[in-house]
Amino acid sequence: MTIRSLRASPLDVCRVTLWSFLALLVTTTIADADLWGHLRFGLDLLASKTLSSSDPYSFTADRPWVNHEWLSELLMAIAYRALGPAGLGVLKVAVISIIVAVLWLIAKDVGARPFARDLFVGLALFVTYSRTQVVRPQLFSVALFFVILYLLRQADKGRIRALLWVPPCFAIWANLHGAWIVGLGALAVWIVGDVIRRWHLGTLAPWHLGTLFGVGALSVAATLLNPYGIGLWRFVADTVQPARPDISDWKPLLQLPAGILFVEALLPIAALIAVWRARVKWTPSTIRDAGVVLLLAVATFRVGRVDAFFQAALAVAMAPALIALFGEIELNARASLRRESMAVAVLASALGIYAAVAAASNLRVVRVEGTWIPDRTAAQLLREARPGARVLTWFDWGEYALWHFSPAGIRVSMDGRRETVYSERVTSDHWRFYAGESDMLDYPDRIGADLVWLPTRLPVVQPLTQRGWIKVLDTGRSVVLSRNNVPIPMKELDKGPNVFPWP
Repeated sequence: MTIRSLRASPLDVCRVTLWSFLALLVTTTIADADLWGHLRFGLDLLASKTLSSSDPYSFTADRPWVNHEWLSELLMAIAYRALGPAGLGVLKVAVISIIVAVLWLIAKDVGARPFARDLFVGLALFVTYSRTQVVRPQLFSVALFFVILYLLRQADKGRIRALLWVPPCFAIWANLHGAWIVGLGALAVWIVGDVIRRWHLGTLAPWHLGTLFGVGALSVAATLLNPYGIGLWRFVADTVQPARPDISDWKPLLQLPAGILFVEALLPIAALIAVWRARVKWTPSTIRDAGVVLLLAVATFRVGRVDAFFQAALAVAMAPALIALFGEIELNARASLRRESMAVAVLASALGIYAAVAAASNLRVVRVEGTWIPDRTAAQLLREARPGARVLTWFDWGEYALWHFSPAGIRVSMDGRRETVYSERVTSDHWRFYAGESDMLDYPDRIGADLVWLPTRLPVVQPLTQRGWIKVLDTGRSVVLSRNNVPIPMKELDKGPNVFPWP
């Protein structure tokens, strides 16, 4: 191909712009509060080759440690050990690529033209990105759910053997993240719906019935293939509760910020328009798929973090109608938008090259941003000055603290693992202490804390000083309180950029 033969249309530029945006989006990784802990636990597993039931990082942990996300953490540790922070970005993009591949294959099955295919893939990827934007175990859950939805779709097209891959997916999922319970619920609805569909059509043979319920039973049994066996089921039954008002991910959908609700509405609105335009009829198949989508929609309204599974099910179930709708955009475009020229091709190429270079640069770092981020100056000074201490910590800073403090033998009182190592009483006591409730002001003494490290804004800080706790360090962002008046000297530190592991 010569340069003269290189031609593109404005519609091609739209496609390049979409993929450029997506490339920049998925390669931009922000650290969440739990990343330090996930990586520390994974590196420990790499070093010891064993899972510990006792927690060496917290002095208030009062439950056996069921590390139900051990495989995710191991994968993070392998990636980090190989490439440092860039390895985490590469791992994230690799997992998201699985989602892209599933959506691409579905679009291919439907016979989508390039413009409609790209718009379908891009929209589905964008509306699920709220749960795949950070390197965390939930990232793997979303990808596996897409894979399972694809296998169910293949079975619906007559490739019944695709169902045989579903139980292995659940065996892997049960070791990656706790959302496998959502997947099992969706699978159960699909199986029951498919039995009803086949019965209605008069095609329900005994071997169909045996295959469907056999796959369901094997998928349930596959979740027992984990280091804890049935203990994982007991853990999930005890800990997966919808009421976690202190965690933004667990709030009901309508309590999430308006910007997130706008994104959440994009695909459902597009699906409604597609249904209306395509005059989709209610058949046993559409009723079965609607049952899965409805289950996940109800779950999302109760717990916002289920949203990516709802969006995934909606995208896969509505793929033909959505792709037909997006195809109309291309067919109805003005002739000028389809006219090809070399100048437009140069523009598209330049945009693509810029996005590729910027995306490669994004992959190198994991940014640390947000109002929750710890006071790293205080963390460094505390680590150097008080090795071996027991520190009552702010919830958001717990896993950052255990990453940085554990080499110095410092243990924390609370971190983001919550029910994994802490009873409900310990978690509740911490939140009541942070709020400065009068009967909790002696809590540091009750748990035997040597130091208290908190944001200066917390209501409990002033009452503690009135009860004899002394500020041994005050950076303006956080304070370290102690019973003895031995100050931690302030000094200038090399802060470095705001990137993981910081510093």
